[in-house]
Amino acid sequence: MRKACRGTRHTVGDYSCMNALSTTTALQMTDNFRSDNELARSVFFPIFPVIAHQILTKADIDTGFCIDIGSGTGHLAIAIATLSNLTVFALDDSEKAGAIAGANVKQYGLSQRVRPMEGTVNLLPFGTGSVNLAVSRGSFFFWPSLSRGFSECLRVLRPGGLAYIGDGYGNARLQEEVWNQMSKRDPGWQSYQRDLYMRCNPHIIRSALAAAGIFEYELIDNDSGYWIVFRKK
Repeated sequence: MRKACRGTRHTVGDYSCMNALSTTTALQMTDNFRSDNELARSVFFPIFPVIAHQILTKADIDTGFCIDIGSGTGHLAIAIATLSNLTVFALDDSEKAGAIAGANVKQYGLSQRVRPMEGTVNLLPFGTGSVNLAVSRGSFFFWPSLSRGFSECLRVLRPGGLAYIGDGYGNARLQEEVWNQMSKRDPGWQSYQRDLYMRCNPHIIRSALAAAGIFEYELIDNDSGYWIVFRKK
């Protein structure tokens, strides 16, 4: 679901998370992909079809190729494939996450349309103008460089293709349900989530987008979540 941050401070244009985020709780939550998979199958399970529907409605794209960047255990990729005719590449820089995603994909009978693969947002393993839709939920907080990540998303998109990057739970009710359940498991959960938001606040996002040469975009910050949306002309 989310990867722990390891690294140093970055300048605004290359902003990522800081070492201060590396609390023991956060690392335990994010490094253990088996735990992530259990959470995705239970606490977080209802959010994925809702988010997938919102993405597909916004994009108005039903066929072609989609990348789910930082896909983790693959549940958003599975939801997008289930609700569309897209072929989805579940991209993650962890081999372990890819193996778990592969097992989940097989369980849903989607092996022909959801393809786990290893790779990084800093150098997406796709040709220029080859992808119709680029999505990511929860990984952008941990990108080594926001501007480089946004630039790579723009590069691989076909004309008319859409990027939908951010974090969210689909709606206010689902967020409340997830936060309540996660707070019972981890009393520091809500504080950690708010800290992530502040470290990638709208000013930082706008600076990173400008550094990537992206000036036409929509910054969504409402009950659906916190999302950056841009389309390639």
